[in-house]
Amino acid sequence: MSHPMYPVDEEGNIKLRPIGRVRSSVRMQQTGGFKDVESELVLNPELEPLLLGIDDFSHVTVLYWLGEIDAYSAQRRPQGRDDVLVVGILGSR
Repeated sequence: MSHPMYPVDEEGNIKLRPIGRVRSSVRMQQTGGFKDVESELVLNPELEPLLLGIDDFSHVTVLYWLGEIDAYSAQRRPQGRDDVLVVGILGSR
């Protein structure tokens, strides 16, 4: 296993490797409607030692990859709302 905190190869390429999953009741892709959805982050068991001391913090930053998305549009209305201006996909978060 490569070092989990330094996933860069000799050529400078960053290698992404899942370190866990998100579990929730959502089963289909959807736009919006996540306000009342509760999710659980499940870290791979071998990485559990990395969590030592995390309880001392009020927040964590989670970086995620939408690995199961089939398609996307370059521009959209956030949350699919007609009363919101069209923005680029990177401007919708």
